[in-house]
Amino acid sequence: MTIPHLGEQVLPRGRLMSVFDEVVVDRPVTLVAAPAGFGKTSALVQWCCHTETTVGWLTVDEFDGDPRRFFRHVVAALQVAAHGDDRPDAGPLLDIAFRDPIGRWPEAASWPDHHDELLRALEALEAPLVLVVDDLHLLAGAESREIMARLIRLTPGELHLLLSSRSDPELPLHRLRLAGGLGEVRERDLAFSDHEIDRLAAMTGPSLSPEVVRSLSALTRGWPAAVRMALLTVEHEPDPVYRLAGMQGIDLSLTEYLTEEVLGSLRPALARFILRATIGDRIDAGLADTLHGGPGGAELLAEAARRGVFLAPQTDTDGEPSYRWHPVFASQCRAIMRKESPEIVRELHRAAANHWRARDAVEAVTAALAAGDADLAADVLTERWPELLVRSDSSALASLCHKIPASLSEDAEILQLRAVGELLDGRPTDGTMGRARARAGQLPPGRRHRFALIDVLVSNFLAPGRPGPDEAVRRGSAALRDVADAPVARALGHLLVGEAAAQLQGDPSTSVGHLHEGATLAVQHQLPAIAFACRASMSAPLFMSGQFDEADSLARDSIGRARRTGQHWASIVVPAYLTSGLADFWRDELVSAQRSLDQVVRLATPRQAGYRLHAVTVLALIAVANQDAASLARAHALATQNCETASPYLAGFVRMVDAIEADARGNEERAVAEVRTLDSSEQHPIANLWGAELHRRSGDAAGAWAALARIAPEQRVGHVDVAATLTEALLEHDRGNAGEAQRRLELALEAAGSFSIRRPFVERGPDLRGLLDDHHARGNRHVGLVADLIDRMQQPGDGHRKRSYWELTDREHTVLSYLRSPMTTTEIAEALFVSSNTVKTHLRAIYRKLGAGGRRDAIRIATERHAL
Repeated sequence: MTIPHLGEQVLPRGRLMSVFDEVVVDRPVTLVAAPAGFGKTSALVQWCCHTETTVGWLTVDEFDGDPRRFFRHVVAALQVAAHGDDRPDAGPLLDIAFRDPIGRWPEAASWPDHHDELLRALEALEAPLVLVVDDLHLLAGAESREIMARLIRLTPGELHLLLSSRSDPELPLHRLRLAGGLGEVRERDLAFSDHEIDRLAAMTGPSLSPEVVRSLSALTRGWPAAVRMALLTVEHEPDPVYRLAGMQGIDLSLTEYLTEEVLGSLRPALARFILRATIGDRIDAGLADTLHGGPGGAELLAEAARRGVFLAPQTDTDGEPSYRWHPVFASQCRAIMRKESPEIVRELHRAAANHWRARDAVEAVTAALAAGDADLAADVLTERWPELLVRSDSSALASLCHKIPASLSEDAEILQLRAVGELLDGRPTDGTMGRARARAGQLPPGRRHRFALIDVLVSNFLAPGRPGPDEAVRRGSAALRDVADAPVARALGHLLVGEAAAQLQGDPSTSVGHLHEGATLAVQHQLPAIAFACRASMSAPLFMSGQFDEADSLARDSIGRARRTGQHWASIVVPAYLTSGLADFWRDELVSAQRSLDQVVRLATPRQAGYRLHAVTVLALIAVANQDAASLARAHALATQNCETASPYLAGFVRMVDAIEADARGNEERAVAEVRTLDSSEQHPIANLWGAELHRRSGDAAGAWAALARIAPEQRVGHVDVAATLTEALLEHDRGNAGEAQRRLELALEAAGSFSIRRPFVERGPDLRGLLDDHHARGNRHVGLVADLIDRMQQPGDGHRKRSYWELTDREHTVLSYLRSPMTTTEIAEALFVSSNTVKTHLRAIYRKLGAGGRRDAIRIATERHAL
């Protein structure tokens, strides 16, 4: 989902760039269609570097036949591009999120629903955004093609599609072509001209005479792959024209012949290396040494790259550099190897499988199967599949499971893995998992231990009917203590246990310990997705322990990295979004806080119900602060729907949202009753803070002090301590202890200044204003902070909402907003498409609810109460 790198010895193609400039942004869809070897990808990469237009990139692979995966990747590619260019018009696009398939909610939206959301987001774009879809010929599956077809038919606003394929795809392009809306770049455009052949030759070796250039052009017809191969063959040829003329009558296919000629033109050691190194499509320095049979392979790989022998550089997700061979050249080299040394081919595939098993399960299993080693393929898959699970790549996981030969289909771990696949697809797993457990006793000790650990993790963290997070943490921790081997499974276990412990908000060290151990194992055993997930999850317990800035920095770094790599839709980023949203909330940056917390709600899976409920609770507080009755109703609905409440602690969040809504609607008695139903095991610090304020405002000082006392000393850190200290200052002020109230206010200001915490002051605005004014008048080292707080308190949305606001209906709010204008009642009625009598009815209700004597009085009262 990122634009590939340009290789060495890249020929600048100004003529072709002009063609792309002319057709891409002027038409909704452009098709680049030509056989393999015509340089489609390199030309598109060059244009991406050439244009100033925002460009997203998606390379289709064999797993994109899964429509959910393909659509998710389309959206992620667009989001990565918009985020990279910092597009101010891309907010709706960046907000699109998906729940990944691990334990998805029953009502999780399918791709057609998200398709409509994508169209709305794209309509909001104010400048062109181009999406390159490369290797479109690999897109299998009618549903995935339908996704592409819908985008083509409904190409909205400023979106432009740039499709690259080896043949015309099965998509509705004909009508677009007839209407002049389809740009087309074909073989004739991509083929090298004589001038380009001459320039390429000058770049790669000695200049050629016009006669040689013409001969080369006639032989290859400008086919870029063939031109490059031919140039390598005549690089040191004393009579290039004679050599090229001799190629004309060759009975072999041109690529096969040229491949042999290219290899023959290289020094023998490099040629032998290339034949062995092209056994797979991808190679890095370590694999080069392995395939070479010892040290020296990496140097040969670098030499091949310098000489331009059909290698394209790429950077993997773990940051390690690698290359991909050109498919035409690599396939011909493999054909030569299969014909000359079939046994060596199998050994090379096996060596590649062992190399990739620690870094890429898909590459490793594919290579093992190509070697005919089903046992190795199964061994790699059963060991490394947790990485695919955490990456939310269920399509790849299911596909690899189906590729394992039938002879191993009844192996206990393969059955267990198939059951996980069924779980991800939402199908019953009892039969498959039952057979797996029945056969687990036949496994050797090491595999049996791994099976047992995975069984506990799946049953307690992923499967339907799993226990609450507190019980899951207990069982998972016990299982990890019982299994000393199986490092990959243990890394997954520490991630799941640490994530669940973080949601319980108990001792942060428990969660941090598990996540740190998981990250350590993941790094040691090259599991980048699990390592990333552990680091992102660690932001939540760090925040809870009072390490405000460190947690926020870690969270934002994780979100940024996820956006750059297109992984920001996965559930592994949920803890980072929560931490970022909480940090913004306590800093009183409510708009950005709401955006991050909305992502938590949309992405969190059932096993992350604690994160989700925490986010929903803070969203309810934001709705109250923003005077947004609709958002408050939404938060209340989210808190009571599809949330697991097996844990009393999680049930406490639901009751708190009930209390927040009751208080906002003016039902203080019911709000107090809801808070009193919570026992100490159900109370998060935020619930105690809010409950203390509720009691204080209702005149129950004893209840307020009791709520503050329920906050454990280890929880009174950072933002919690600031909010608690402010409530104590107000309680002391109400007692008449002005000196003690000012002392506590000073403590709160001191702590708040360290972390830029503002929200607790603003929430208590009307009651705290007098104390702040007195403090400001005395002069102190917090003059700037106090001035900022007073300014914030004067803005709309401050403090606790009055009952009158919440009793106005949406229509009454609309009419109220018109009262500020000079419009007459009749004009307001016309603007709202209602009768004058209806407007008058609304006006009478507004005056009654606000206690106003007329229009001006209503505007004054509504302004004072921030209802406008």
